Amino acid sequence: MSGMFESKQDKASRRNARTQQEEKAKRKSRIITISVISALVLFSTIAIVINSGFIRRSAPAVTIDGVNFTAAEFEYFFNTEYLEYTNFMSQFQGMGAMPEQGRPLSSQIYNRETGETWADFITTAALNRMASLTVLNNAARNANFRLTPEQRESIDDDMAMLEFQAAISGFPNTNSLLQQTFGTGMNERTYRKIVEFVALATSYSEHIRESFTFTSEELSEYYNENKDALDIIAYRQFMVYIEFPDVESFDTDEEYDEALVAAITETHDRASAIASGITDENSFIDAAYNYRDYYDDPESTFRLSQGSRLDIHTSEWLLDPARNYGDITIIDSDQGSYIVLFVNRDDNNYRTVGMRQILIMREQIFPEDFPLGEEDPDYIDALLESEQEARERAETVNSLFIEAGSTEEALIALIAEHSDDTTEGGYYSDISKFPYQSSHINTMKVVEEIENWLFDENREIGDSQLVFTSSFGYHILYFTGFGDIFFEMIATDRLRTQEHTDWLENLEVPLPVKRPAFILVHV
Repeated sequence: MSGMFESKQDKASRRNARTQQEEKAKRKSRIITISVISALVLFSTIAIVINSGFIRRSAPAVTIDGVNFTAAEFEYFFNTEYLEYTNFMSQFQGMGAMPEQGRPLSSQIYNRETGETWADFITTAALNRMASLTVLNNAARNANFRLTPEQRESIDDDMAMLEFQAAISGFPNTNSLLQQTFGTGMNERTYRKIVEFVALATSYSEHIRESFTFTSEELSEYYNENKDALDIIAYRQFMVYIEFPDVESFDTDEEYDEALVAAITETHDRASAIASGITDENSFIDAAYNYRDYYDDPESTFRLSQGSRLDIHTSEWLLDPARNYGDITIIDSDQGSYIVLFVNRDDNNYRTVGMRQILIMREQIFPEDFPLGEEDPDYIDALLESEQEARERAETVNSLFIEAGSTEEALIALIAEHSDDTTEGGYYSDISKFPYQSSHINTMKVVEEIENWLFDENREIGDSQLVFTSSFGYHILYFTGFGDIFFEMIATDRLRTQEHTDWLENLEVPLPVKRPAFILVHV
């Protein structure tokens, strides 16, 4: 999601996030999922003591479903599997075992019950990956499925980037980088062969996934069966915390337990008293602030969540079909009592939208740059001056846009010179009221002021408007049109995933056959 619509980020961060969104769109057609160019430098800069004695010969070392792999090709998948595993586990420390760096994997036990080493574990994972890719690759060739010219061009671009990466990293040529990364048996030709092999397999798998289609009736039926998980729930909540008694202040466990029960009861009663004075969202916001000034931002109590991601304590109450706006409840937990107010439930039955924009951002003024901070008169004057300058710029550009006919072409012509939004053409599509993200769908949510304009029931293609947002400044907006019905997008994505998973599980993946020359030597 573009950082342009995330509140309270500095200008540089927002520009960087928008650039990432643009680059992501440009890379959408790329299907190389294993070979990541930047990973090569990481491989060559960390001390990975793994299988440096692999035999790197041109003779086959492993055969899978009629496809021969050399030791050098196997080592590529071994290294890739190792890196992916260790990178993942390092992000979630404590979730699983990690091999010790600086020692051969063959000397480290992964499973004490079976005696399996870390080398065995990574080898099995690599062979399984190779087997899955081989079956997909063979299926693609049998179906006469080929990479598109655009996909081959993407591979060419990646190979060129690899050459550039080698140069800036101090290697004399690309082969040197590859050999230091994957061993002496690797070169550009072998590397490209692997990349194309992976690309064809993953592209064909994606082709199969996209081939599954469903009728409107099937999509509606699926969504209705899963609406508690897929609907979007808007609500407000804050917790009145238990003031736990000091266990050291009591002579016996019984005395402490009595005090604890009294504290829990007092917390519930206090939450009930607070809730009794709440009649709507505004009084809820005031009540939260009066309880604790931590809730000084009105949005600090607001929640927007897909049903499947609701807190276990509040989900049953919030998902009750009888809920209406303004309903309030007290829900006890082991830390305190939630005060919860139901706002609404969205069934995602609307079309996503698209827009273009010219963004005129205010100059960033920071209170810490002034002696008295936010109370400094000079700070306030600077804010007002920045606001006025941005408004005048926006009004001038908007006048130029109107004079040019208020067309999409006119807006595009003005973007390069006047917009602070670095997204190509100022264009955004698949905008929804809730950001739904999966491996295949990535909709985005915009700030409230723009969302209200975009989803106005009277909105038509070609509409334009100068809109001010408190987070960013001034936006000259142009409504480009409607996308798919949002709930159908979600249902299609999930149904395709189910069908694709079933298809993959039904593929017969043969066991790899190791040749006699395939010998692991660990040093």
